[in-house]
Amino acid sequence: MFLSESAFAACTVNSRSTPYPGLPTTISTIRDSLAPGIQFPSSTAGGAYVASIDSSGCQIDAIVVTPLGRVVPGVMYQSETGPAAVFETGIPGIGYALETGNLNTSLVPSGAEPIVFPAGPWGSGGWGYNQRATLVVTGPVPTGNYRVAAQTTSTLAARLNETVVSNRLSIGIYALSINVTAKACTITSGATNTVVMPQLVTYSLKAVGDVSAAKSAPFSLGLKCDAGVSVHATLTDATDPANTGNILSLAKNSTATGLGIQIMKKGTTIPLNFGPDSSAKGNKNQWLVGKSAASGSVISVPFEARYIKTEETIKPGAMSALSTITFSYQ
Repeated sequence: MFLSESAFAACTVNSRSTPYPGLPTTISTIRDSLAPGIQFPSSTAGGAYVASIDSSGCQIDAIVVTPLGRVVPGVMYQSETGPAAVFETGIPGIGYALETGNLNTSLVPSGAEPIVFPAGPWGSGGWGYNQRATLVVTGPVPTGNYRVAAQTTSTLAARLNETVVSNRLSIGIYALSINVTAKACTITSGATNTVVMPQLVTYSLKAVGDVSAAKSAPFSLGLKCDAGVSVHATLTDATDPANTGNILSLAKNSTATGLGIQIMKKGTTIPLNFGPDSSAKGNKNQWLVGKSAASGSVISVPFEARYIKTEETIKPGAMSALSTITFSYQ
């Protein structure tokens, strides 16, 4: 005999109250200064007794809590009870993490998949459930006035023998709003640079790892910044974005082989390492450019490039490569 979920009328999950995490009304910050995964500054976590199960004639052996939000990839929140997935709120740079538990136990952090709790004995606190929602930094927080409506974050239902035998109660959070003023910079020059490399005599590089004495002409980017902004940067290999070494890959249209290109800060000999295309604070191989002293300060980012031998044999020909740069304002 097959019964739909709605046929199990004797088991009812009742709504009790709603978690109410809160954001500050306004916040002034530097756009990328907040590390992803921490509780959003000056926010409050919201905890509530969210659900109870009507035990009148009801048999259950488990409770299942299913998160409904869209997971923010690469960001986790370290709660008091363990790591929790972070879900989008709809506000740039701000997500939420969930923890759920019955009245007899500690809260359990939520991942992307449903959590199954064993049902407690009839009449015990195992038939009532708490949930806590914490607002979490997920990335850059740009200037803006943001408001998102109340939203459903999870459902809670009773099960017996792997079958849901109750209604699925929707659990959510109230509307969120915040006015953000974020300090940042604007690129004023050099957003696109075409760098001409000097002609190379192949036999001038004897061994793998040798670098050319001749360098490209200097090239640079200019930034106009708000006051007190520490500018960081990451170079990314556009041909191989996973490259975290210091040799820029040749583009597929290159006919020369056995060579690579290194990029240095002007006046230095140490090549910069490449990293992911991200403005997140602490991004791999991110480095400090400088700090703006006053509003309207201009920061220049000058570079040079050189050849490096990567194979025993160099095949002459044309070569090109592409790198991008991502700034982080901290």
